[in-house]
Amino acid sequence: MNRVDSKGVRDALVFHAAFFAVAIPVALNTTGNTLGVALLVFAVAYNIALPLAGVLRGHGEWVRLWKFLLPLSIALPCADWMLVERMGTLTFPDHGIVRLGGAVPVYFMGLWIMLLWQVCWLALATSKPYPVVAALSLGGFLIWEWAARPMNLWHAQEVLQVQGFALYPLIPEMLLAMGALWLWNILGNKSTFQQITGALALAVFYAGALSLSLLWIG
Repeated sequence: MNRVDSKGVRDALVFHAAFFAVAIPVALNTTGNTLGVALLVFAVAYNIALPLAGVLRGHGEWVRLWKFLLPLSIALPCADWMLVERMGTLTFPDHGIVRLGGAVPVYFMGLWIMLLWQVCWLALATSKPYPVVAALSLGGFLIWEWAARPMNLWHAQEVLQVQGFALYPLIPEMLLAMGALWLWNILGNKSTFQQITGALALAVFYAGALSLSLLWIG
């Protein structure tokens, strides 16, 4: 398992602090179609700026992890599509952006990686990466689920909720992050085809985990 040094942690924290210092205030202070455009711009900008920062700071593993997680991030909105169209437990407000299957705004293809990359990278800097990635992802997704409604990003409906956010996705989201780290350790040095296949398999696993969690908790 490749470790992340203190410089890699520091550079990642600085990059994300700077990026979200711009993105969050903009997202909080825009609505409607303007918010949709802003989210699309930020999703594209993040996935350009992140690997570029890795190259400029000399972090080869940083860029490789981004390249590995990007296909997973692109595939994961299919699980949200299932929740909207088949389960009826999720809805996305209309912000005027093209939607996958008419259900999920396309910018979500670039949003999943924003949390997955951070928790995997930081976990790799520790001696116990799997417990750390589990804790970081559970906390991170909990914040996302809590913030989604006031930011008008998505709404859960007809499921068990606490303070406006659904409980059933949290464990599947934690397992998703743990699975991403596990696959990175197995496939990080493999071919692009193997990595994409692994990403698609993990996206299917996540969709199944959501379905079971909805059955048991929702």
